[in-house]
Amino acid sequence: MNILSLHPLRDAQIATIKAARPDIELQLAKAQDCASYLPDAEILLAFGQTNLAPILPQAPKLRWVQALTAGVDGFIALDAFRKSDILLTNVRGIHGIPIAEHVLGMMLSRTRGLLAAHDNQKNRSWKGLRGVDELYGKTAAVVGLGSVGGVIANRLKAMGMTILGVKQSKTEEPDVDKLYTPDALFDVLPQADFIIVTLPLTPETQNLFSKKAFEVMKPTAFFVNVARGPIVNEADLADALRSGVIGGAGLDVFCEEPLPENSPLWDVPNLLITPHHAATSPRYMERAVEVFVENLKAYPDISKMKNIIDKERGY
Repeated sequence: MNILSLHPLRDAQIATIKAARPDIELQLAKAQDCASYLPDAEILLAFGQTNLAPILPQAPKLRWVQALTAGVDGFIALDAFRKSDILLTNVRGIHGIPIAEHVLGMMLSRTRGLLAAHDNQKNRSWKGLRGVDELYGKTAAVVGLGSVGGVIANRLKAMGMTILGVKQSKTEEPDVDKLYTPDALFDVLPQADFIIVTLPLTPETQNLFSKKAFEVMKPTAFFVNVARGPIVNEADLADALRSGVIGGAGLDVFCEEPLPENSPLWDVPNLLITPHHAATSPRYMERAVEVFVENLKAYPDISKMKNIIDKERGY
């Protein structure tokens, strides 16, 4: 059984994979240098934004693609792959800890005035900070209560917040005070002091947060997107921030990445920008390999594998 990884792996990670299935051959190569390995590849490891168009025709034995990300929109954008019988799995479940800490950092930078304090520090200016507040007692809406959203809810609940969750199905969520289905989104938004988006990108979620959504939020609301850029209409968000329709926002993801130097978003007031690194962690690949190895031990028995993606639904 031949496995091809388009992402570099450390020696310890390679050893973990080989220990799980002694019958494998594991090859590592960059996407532009992998042609010689594709004819025999049965399993492919790659990040979810990898362009599979030049790869699929050269990989007749390919049976399983393991995304090293939670998002798989880059893969399923290709019709030939989406309509194929090639299995697709992701590493959902490994991102919760770093993303939750990133979200909390964005929120605290807002409530504790940390960005203003840093600006004052650079200017050697001792000034009092205006608008300093607490998270305690505030309401947070987590829109997309999957594995990442669940960890975010847990961390924010520990801060003494009231948690509203939006999820496709009603499930037991110990850290959520009230759970809603997506059709009630516009009932949730006016209640929240903080709105955190952790949805997958699908035709239904694209541009979900646009002018209409921002207009029903509190004028003091702080909006955070750590999901996918196209879920938010960036022009409408920028207008909402400039006009004071909402109080602030933190974006880690964008419609175009890297964010161009001439993007108007750089100059939008009360907007905190981070370069799509909410999930970044020195333990990222260690956790990703653990998920892959668990599935590798079960393969090809799909009934025992987890994180299988419905390629038509996108998650």
